Amino acid sequence: MDTPGTSSSSDKERMEAAETAITMLAQGKRNMVCGEIPNAVNQFQEACKVLAKAYGETAKECAEAYFYYGQSLLDLARMETGVLGNALQGEGEEEEEGEGDEEGEDEGETGGEGDTAEEGETAEEGDTAEESQEETEGGEKKENPDDISNLQLAWEMLELAKVIYLKEEDKKSKLKAAESFLKLGEISLETENYEQALSDFQECLKIQEAELEPDDRLLAETHYQLGLAHGFNKQYDESIDQYRKAIKVMEAKIGKLKKTVEDGTQGKGKEPQAADDPIKAAQQEIKDLEEILPDIRGKIEDMEEEKKNIDELKSITKDTLAAVASELKPAESSEPKKAASDISHLVRRKRKPEEESAEADTKKTRQEEGSGDTEKNGK
Repeated sequence: MDTPGTSSSSDKERMEAAETAITMLAQGKRNMVCGEIPNAVNQFQEACKVLAKAYGETAKECAEAYFYYGQSLLDLARMETGVLGNALQGEGEEEEEGEGDEEGEDEGETGGEGDTAEEGETAEEGDTAEESQEETEGGEKKENPDDISNLQLAWEMLELAKVIYLKEEDKKSKLKAAESFLKLGEISLETENYEQALSDFQECLKIQEAELEPDDRLLAETHYQLGLAHGFNKQYDESIDQYRKAIKVMEAKIGKLKKTVEDGTQGKGKEPQAADDPIKAAQQEIKDLEEILPDIRGKIEDMEEEKKNIDELKSITKDTLAAVASELKPAESSEPKKAASDISHLVRRKRKPEEESAEADTKKTRQEEGSGDTEKNGK
């Protein structure tokens, strides 16, 4: 790709490139709506290549293509993770069935061969898709494409889009920068880098609060993502606070929409509503928001329950440690200790004078008797 400012494309070539890219972007967006994520990735990647060649890699004209390319790669990574998770779950179920059903061994073997064949075909298709995706990534990154995951490439594209948008001063670019921060935060959630996710979401919120109305749904989405990040990071109070803020924004939006419906329906009677009627659109949005609210309230209940369980566990652990510590104290610690200055039990007591005199007389008498006996024997 050409470096910024060195593109030799003529104005005509740039216009043609822009038209081609617009078509690719539109097709890619349609693919995303239809759930055809790999096709969307290919369309956005080609749009990035065309625009970067015509305008330069860091030109503002490339920002939108970079953003959608990154977003589609994030969706693709999530899709692949989901497919892998389902495959592993199915494999575990097959093992359990094989262990439990010994009587139907022959049937199990027959079924196993069929499953294996199907799994082999699926694996081959998956390998082909991965190889195709690696080739797609290789078209954008020339160095070691096999070492770059979809999440990593998504992060790089969204980071580049964010940097370009932040250079612009118009409201639309600022909000796209905020959206780039939001998607970068989602990538950090996927990789369990919760501190970075919180940082990205907070930057997103900062821009949105400066540019949007207090009841804008984008604010509610960012508060919700902050609630998720705090919850994963074991910050339960902060998580609950963010979920409540999301609910507050949505309730304000519902109130505003209901007023729009009331004002719009006055004096109209029962006239049929057109498909693009603003009142009908407001009613549908109210319905959508009211369906989302129970889910967020459920998140708050989950956080409160988890916080309660953690507090109980801490209390039990504290009591257990205290009990163990008391059992480990020496048994003699409960017995009275002798004063260090009392050494009477270590010193031999001095005999009284009368005891010493009596003992001496006894010894003298014994000696005299002994000498008398000796004289008699000698005679």
